[in-house]
Amino acid sequence: MSRNSLIRLLAIALAAVTVAACGNVPIQPPAEDAPLFNRIDARVGTAYASAARLAYVTNPLMRIDVGPASVARFEKAFAAMFVETVTLPEWPPWRYEPSGADGVIELERVDAELLLGDDRNRPDAVSITYRVCLYAPDGKEIRCWLTSGRSSHQRAVGECLDLRECIVPQVEIAMREAVALFLVAAEGDTAMRAWAAALRSNGPKQ
Repeated sequence: MSRNSLIRLLAIALAAVTVAACGNVPIQPPAEDAPLFNRIDARVGTAYASAARLAYVTNPLMRIDVGPASVARFEKAFAAMFVETVTLPEWPPWRYEPSGADGVIELERVDAELLLGDDRNRPDAVSITYRVCLYAPDGKEIRCWLTSGRSSHQRAVGECLDLRECIVPQVEIAMREAVALFLVAAEGDTAMRAWAAALRSNGPKQ
């Protein structure tokens, strides 16, 4: 084995030890506002399933917590969709406790996958998929959406010895894309617009 190859292997091993020692990798909450949305005149409860709050992506070198950052992004997204939102408590479940809202929108699931590449010819790839559902106050489903975002990056030789420097930005890009696609889908959704029109025709709650 050549001296350069040995040095490179030692650097990769050191990076792996460093990342593994760091444990969970948090993703920072979004700083930017959610995209513009033609707000619906409704008071909507927002809910986040435990499976979504605690979601993470993992491989032998690192575990990245995507749940908290996903919740933070959807808090902004939901606030952009409706005139008023109110966060519902985790317990008791909203289906068993009247919310007094016009509907409930819930981030039900977050699925994340990380495929580590190399610094030669295989890029790192991250994918994020969200399931979001809008319900009537009685729990009847109005619409569910499944949206995904993906990002990949081909590392150069010697780039990102701390793999988090390459992976975390790709996770954030995939999350932004998935949330943006959700907003686009919801904006033009006929079932949600029909629900909003019915609210308007019924007039304000007493």
